[in-house]
Amino acid sequence: MSDILVINPNSSEAVTRSMDACLDLVRAGTPHTIRCATIAEAPSAIESQADIEKVEPLVVKRVAAETAAAYVIACFSDPGVVAARSRSTHPVIGIGEAGYLAALGFGGRFGIVSILENSIPRHARHIEELGLSSRLAGDRALGLGVAELSGESVVEAVTAAGRLLRDEDGADALVLGCAGMGQHRADVEAALDIPVVDPVQAGAVLAASMLTLDYNRCAA
Repeated sequence: MSDILVINPNSSEAVTRSMDACLDLVRAGTPHTIRCATIAEAPSAIESQADIEKVEPLVVKRVAAETAAAYVIACFSDPGVVAARSRSTHPVIGIGEAGYLAALGFGGRFGIVSILENSIPRHARHIEELGLSSRLAGDRALGLGVAELSGESVVEAVTAAGRLLRDEDGADALVLGCAGMGQHRADVEAALDIPVVDPVQAGAVLAASMLTLDYNRCAA
């Protein structure tokens, strides 16, 4: 049994609690310990390129300071993941990349439900870097910030965006484009009858599988 550390790179304890609750499903299926941590000195939300640039060095610092067998960086833009990987001998997983990989397992193309319009170009760049642009059906924004992702109205908004992604953009699976959206996964999936990926769960599952299969990891 090994320890997986899921790092929330914003300072919102509410987001960390939401993620932690969603991870109970993963905990039930793995022998590995999964714990969550918050970067207290980070912005309360990561909603812009400037926010990402602020948290990147904080992510690298936190991975270096914490002892774990694997690290999951729980921001959909994967800030600091590449730099932290290059400095660690343990797996460092970004939930954006993990969410895309999970969606690919359903075949066809995936759609993203984002929080804000300014997230969409950033996601597109990351997807292009990963070589997955041909598998992206579309990316639809809710027009909501991280602090606004609770409540029944959010379920309705995510469902509406997901319906457009499914019916108009041709998405075969959806990826929730923020760590704070995972609490709505089951309701949205039931409403739309297509797979919905919580990227935090996907990141933790990928970390657990890497540890279970005992892949060797050498620092770059």
